Amino acid sequence: MRVAVIGAGAAGLAATHALRKAGAEVTTFEATGAAGGRARCYTKDGFVFDTGAQFMAKVCATQLRLCQEMGMDEEILPFDLNVAFWRNGKMYPVPPPTPMGLLKGFGDLVRFRGFPFKVYPQMAKVMFQMIKRFVNVDIATMNPECLIDLGDTSVADFTLKYGGREALDWAMGPMVGTLTIGEPEDVSIPHLIGLMGLYEGLLLLERGIGSMPEALYHHCKDSIRLSTPIKEIVIENGAVKGVDTPDGFMEADHVICATTASMARKLMPQLPDTIRKPLEKVNYSSTVHVMLGLEERMLPGDLYAVALPAQANSFIPGLNDCSKKSSRFAPPGTGLSHCVTYGTRARELFSLPDEEVVGKVIAEVKRLGGKIDSKPLVADVIRWPEAICLESPGQFPAMYCLKRNNIKDVKGLHLAGSYMYLVSCVEGALRSGEDAAVAVLTES
Repeated sequence: MRVAVIGAGAAGLAATHALRKAGAEVTTFEATGAAGGRARCYTKDGFVFDTGAQFMAKVCATQLRLCQEMGMDEEILPFDLNVAFWRNGKMYPVPPPTPMGLLKGFGDLVRFRGFPFKVYPQMAKVMFQMIKRFVNVDIATMNPECLIDLGDTSVADFTLKYGGREALDWAMGPMVGTLTIGEPEDVSIPHLIGLMGLYEGLLLLERGIGSMPEALYHHCKDSIRLSTPIKEIVIENGAVKGVDTPDGFMEADHVICATTASMARKLMPQLPDTIRKPLEKVNYSSTVHVMLGLEERMLPGDLYAVALPAQANSFIPGLNDCSKKSSRFAPPGTGLSHCVTYGTRARELFSLPDEEVVGKVIAEVKRLGGKIDSKPLVADVIRWPEAICLESPGQFPAMYCLKRNNIKDVKGLHLAGSYMYLVSCVEGALRSGEDAAVAVLTES
């Protein structure tokens, strides 16, 4: 049995690792010169840059197990999410969204003035409806049927129905922007309800979330070919035949396509409509990610992030400082900020030189009240045309039906990626890769 895996992001690495453990002959092709995809990290001048995902959670069983397999148990650290909301240039802290956090931060909660008064009764109604649906969710499955009826409803429509415009602009919109780098009109409410399960306890890795995919790569690198873009996954008569590589055609009994949904469609022009049309429902946010190493912290105290309402009229969803994650993330006394951009104004930054992008981001941080030098110690820019799967209205029902009814319509083809699960995250990507590997082994 010969298996080809396309993509060495989190999903592809998990699939490769599982297949190698089972003794399968597997070759993984990665178009870029580095593995890890949107879960990659690296160190520069003493700063650890997670280029994509920043955290995992206690419910992320696949990530935790793989960390154990890679000997990284002691690198897993708990993290208290200290956040604030911005209003008229001031930052108003709120307690971490956990029972203990709310108890410790009761004083901050009483003094909180980060929202106009109308927001509070509106958000009470919205949260009641969300919690009412969440209690029936088994977050461990990451594919809860109980939310399928809400699959076509956006966060914006749900909030306006049960709350109001103020709740959308001041609370739900900033939440969506921070979590997905998207707009509330473009994200389905089941995605946000599913994400509530992650706040049972946030975790991080002391060398960055990307250190685990990096460990997977080094464990499997004999099977991985970097800088090798695939031209096409060849499908004939309803079955995969192999892959068209830069070195010629390679036959394969099974192909795991572990790319984004849009790339999967591009690589497989012969897909039947039963698979192609659900993939067309998958949309991604795009961002220019500016990573800054600073002489001192951007935010006061132990704040990790400040969420911005629509009234801030900003092209970044918030301010953050990651230097408090662990002592390894930044040199003592310095600051570390990940400034992601979103919306129409953010897309305009894609064509600008890096220096100009950094200058615009620094000016925006200063306008919003963040403490930042005009010349940071380190400044790196990464452009993500497809950053986070938005779980747009219609995607959840489409993918649910695909997995139940049509996932085997092309013999030997297996899909993997964060878009395969309701909660788009590294955990979903890893789990989808392992699921694809299990399907390969079962069908062989």
